[in-house]
Amino acid sequence: MTLTQTRPRDADLALAARDDALPCLATVLDDDRLSGLAGEQLRVTRVRYKPRTSALVAFVRTRNGHEDFGWALTRAPDGNVKLYGRAHNSATHGGGMRLFLPDMGNPEAIVAVGGVDDDWDLRRNLRWLGRSGLEQLGAVPVPVPGPGLLSGSARVLRYKPERRLVLMQETPGGSIVIKVAARPVHEELELLFHQRLQLHGVPVLPRLGGQAFPRHGISASPAWGDGDLLACGDHNAAHRAGETLARLHGIPVQADSSPDPRLEGPLNQLKSTHAMVRALVPALNAPAAKVAARIRRQLEERPGHRAGALVHGDFSADQVLVSGAEVRLIDFDRSHYGVREEDLGSFAAVEELSVWRGHADASRGRHTEALFDGYAHAGGRFAPAAVQTWTALRMFCSCVDPFRDRTPEWAAEMARQIDRAAELVP
Repeated sequence: MTLTQTRPRDADLALAARDDALPCLATVLDDDRLSGLAGEQLRVTRVRYKPRTSALVAFVRTRNGHEDFGWALTRAPDGNVKLYGRAHNSATHGGGMRLFLPDMGNPEAIVAVGGVDDDWDLRRNLRWLGRSGLEQLGAVPVPVPGPGLLSGSARVLRYKPERRLVLMQETPGGSIVIKVAARPVHEELELLFHQRLQLHGVPVLPRLGGQAFPRHGISASPAWGDGDLLACGDHNAAHRAGETLARLHGIPVQADSSPDPRLEGPLNQLKSTHAMVRALVPALNAPAAKVAARIRRQLEERPGHRAGALVHGDFSADQVLVSGAEVRLIDFDRSHYGVREEDLGSFAAVEELSVWRGHADASRGRHTEALFDGYAHAGGRFAPAAVQTWTALRMFCSCVDPFRDRTPEWAAEMARQIDRAAELVP
């Protein structure tokens, strides 16, 4: 299905008009409106939208010659009491969270704006990192999070409000990548998982920091390599990545694991993605429903191997670091017991999307074929029909990313991905 827009903002305005429970939705989705409200130039980089409930955005701004990250949030009126409480708490503790009323005639239309230090879900772990964690990693401790933490040698790589902050921290011993998540991780399970990967020859980065790090949602590793596979033109690196993926999938399944991979996760993804498509662009509801039904049917028929494996869960070229002849796999947060074709299909879909969006050089050819060759060379087995189904799943379930990532023509990009997913599951 083809969608056309006269202006990039049309889809945002149409969405805001439909969601009358969020009177400030149009404000937080628009750089100029949000900047005018806050009194400084902001650029929205990410959106998390819950229809008729809330819209939370991440933004970047320039302060003192450096990029600074922050967030803006608007909620349905029944959530405003919580916003006032958090604003009071921020002011009491020297924070910078502010509340704005874009429409003076509507006191229930509120936008909250704050910095990383005011991130309610991350601030406790960030505070621990500044006071204790940095020193354990060989960096200078910082007594407060946010601007204090980032005013030194730390640089933000990624920020998802209330979810995760990824930093590059300079230390006398070299650069360190630090991930701060809102939720803690079970330290013993984390250690055992890492050791298991190493035992079976899966190349991963060393873990830095003590046992307290996972309890505070923090992981750290040395910066490594020349970049990821997405930016690498060497198909030999993709071949090696395929061999490495085969090693991961070849790790023996533990006795307490399910003998048959479950489909609840993927099927729930299909359902939630379809619901979000319906909310964002009602005109895409019917084609999205058809594609989701086809993918569901093919998943339930289970083409390919029924034997499960330990899978990465979010595999793509940017999860593979490259340095010369070596590769390392990173970001195992979504690793689980599934089917091998899930990782292969995910890689194929994300590479195709990267070429569409100009993040990968189409002239150098695709890494997917080389990765598949390396996988088979290392003894990995897969069913092409199953890979195609999982490619369609990733293509479909990521169709809302253009909206979340603020792609100007996001509605048209959503339609394009749904169309492509339909081609993969005729």
